[in-house]
Amino acid sequence: MKTVLALALALSSAVIGAVGGRSRRPMGRYSMGQVIVISVIAVLVAEGGTIVWVGPPGSVMQPVLGGLALGFVAGFFSGKKPPPPDQLPPNRPHS
Repeated sequence: MKTVLALALALSSAVIGAVGGRSRRPMGRYSMGQVIVISVIAVLVAEGGTIVWVGPPGSVMQPVLGGLALGFVAGFFSGKKPPPPDQLPPNRPHS
């Protein structure tokens, strides 16, 4: 049961981390759904491997921090910074 709860905590915090990381660099070729799927797969591999190798975590914060970190990295590096405001194209009214 501790294993399932640890994976659930890691997965939910990975989604939060991915959203947080993507909010820092919002422009990119991957959609937000793809970034979330990538971060969830990364957490399943990392936390699942850790649980198989070492056993269930001793603290609740271990899977939470691991999920946040992996999700943030996936979200941050999947996007790029928007251009500065002076380089944006002028707003044109819709016809």
